[in-house]
Amino acid sequence: MSETPPTFEAFIERLLRQIVREEIGILKTNVNGQDHLLDAEAAAKLLAVSEDWLYRNAKKLPFTRKLGPKMLRFSACGIQKYLALRKLP
Repeated sequence: MSETPPTFEAFIERLLRQIVREEIGILKTNVNGQDHLLDAEAAAKLLAVSEDWLYRNAKKLPFTRKLGPKMLRFSACGIQKYLALRKLP
């Protein structure tokens, strides 16, 4: 008996599974196992953006941490993950 070729849906599912595995691998990688919080100045330098841009977009960025009513910090590991994901094709 000959094997039937995989359907388009099966191909897409396999491809998506591979992409998800790679993304999870990227998110799991952490050089020293500890995170530290950066102020806006340091985070802006890492991201090559202005502090103003960082504050304006803070709610949309996954690495923003709100510590108080007017106190934002930014996860160093979160920024590295964010940059790694943005480099993927």
